Amino acid sequence: MIYVLFRWELKPGSEQSFKEGWTEIIHRNIEKYGALGSRLHKTKDNQWISYSHWISEEHFNHARNLHDQHEEARVKMINAIAKAYPPIVMVPVLDNMVVTDPAQPQLYL
Repeated sequence: MIYVLFRWELKPGSEQSFKEGWTEIIHRNIEKYGALGSRLHKTKDNQWISYSHWISEEHFNHARNLHDQHEEARVKMINAIAKAYPPIVMVPVLDNMVVTDPAQPQLYL
């Protein structure tokens, strides 16, 4: 099992197109290529960061190198990116993430 960290800087005004392309690619990867989910974040300094959970590095590499009917979604993402950083493949060592249901927020005040 691996996680992959991605980081981008987007062109001004291209956020919606990027999110649409990202969402389609993520669903494609989950449905067909062994991804176990992904999260997209925006930092305060306007960088976009995503991390994806994969069955294996082989599954990730296979999905990355495919050109299929989702090529339009990939183009949406690419056209929105001003700068892309190389992905970082990570192997979990310790995991203390608490998974909660956003519909049932926990209040710890």
